[in-house]
Amino acid sequence: MNTNNGPVRAVLAPTVPRAPTVLIAPTVLIALANAALGPAPAIAGQASSRQATVLTEDLCASCSIELTPDVLLGTDGESVIGVAWDIQRLSDGRFTMAFSNIAAWPEFTVFSADGSDFRRIGRDGEGPGEYVRVLSVREHGEELYILDNHGRRITLLGPGFEVVRTAPLGCLNCNGLDMVMLPDGRMALNYFMSSGSLEEALSADAGFAIHILGPNGEPLHSVDEIPTSSPMNPARSALRFLDVAPDGSLLSLHLTSYRIDRWDPATGELLQTFERGADWFPAGTSSSHSARPDRPPPTGTSAMHVDEAGRLWVYGYRPAPDWEDRLERTPPDVDPKMGPWMYGPGSTEGVMEVLDLESGRVLLSQVLDSELLGGRGQFFAPGWLAVYNEEGIPQYRMWRVKLEGLE
Repeated sequence: MNTNNGPVRAVLAPTVPRAPTVLIAPTVLIALANAALGPAPAIAGQASSRQATVLTEDLCASCSIELTPDVLLGTDGESVIGVAWDIQRLSDGRFTMAFSNIAAWPEFTVFSADGSDFRRIGRDGEGPGEYVRVLSVREHGEELYILDNHGRRITLLGPGFEVVRTAPLGCLNCNGLDMVMLPDGRMALNYFMSSGSLEEALSADAGFAIHILGPNGEPLHSVDEIPTSSPMNPARSALRFLDVAPDGSLLSLHLTSYRIDRWDPATGELLQTFERGADWFPAGTSSSHSARPDRPPPTGTSAMHVDEAGRLWVYGYRPAPDWEDRLERTPPDVDPKMGPWMYGPGSTEGVMEVLDLESGRVLLSQVLDSELLGGRGQFFAPGWLAVYNEEGIPQYRMWRVKLEGLE
């Protein structure tokens, strides 16, 4: 049963760039025995060794983004378990969600394409089909790859959600923003880690933000080197969004700078680096900070996806023009560590940009209507935004996102 209330459409006019707030929780160090680390991966070319191409703003005057509300998920009161940190759309139209609610960490939900049916998969434990914390669900062929980052392993599920096999991961701290499947069954994961044994990792002066693994989780290449500020802690943000370009190369988008790197997953070589160069996106900005009257909300990226035409869509966030008017005093019942001020609703605005990396152009840059979306949408797949609503029971409205007017 499709619960869409009708074909209400909103065509949003292009505008000068502006973008949602993403608060990244501190990562938790997980001790791991040396034997679990496996063989050291190959160390490949680094992003700092190549001159970046600055993208040219060549905006399409006739283009706009059209948003159309689609299926509503969670009307049953059981399938949506609070805010989802991972949402995917499968090739047959079904949706998957893994949730930030700690009670739901060991499982994920699979929804039918029209939202009329769902199935919750997984249970707490360390055996086959059991998980400690499902972080990502990714599709490859007829199989689903489940990243259990606290259990430090990958589980492959068949079409009927049966366990095909599990593969251990050699990460000390498996927290990261993204995971992507490469065409031949290899995987690329974002987490920060040095190479070598546990002792070597504890004393290493640098680590890597992206790790390319074989189908069985074996390390192949570690790329995107970052110095450490303390043992196993990066000196700058190591969080990346990942996707695969039409030519099979791996794309990575930095969280705190508008920078895209293109990697050869077969060799780990850095092929290209692109930078947006927009004055509204200062490099090296903080992904989160406490609110103050003299400090605007943070700027950052929140998603990246490649569409069927090979165009790259980037979704980000930045302070709204009237953010100062939206500051709020922290309620007295809130933890004092939060500080005396809060960024209220509407303090940030979301911006969607469409890039053509082959020509090095920004084709469209558009602020999305936060009032229309009921808050910041979660851009989870090419052509799809999800908007959370917890009034009554937790639900997600799925919106279709379409680029109009491009000749």
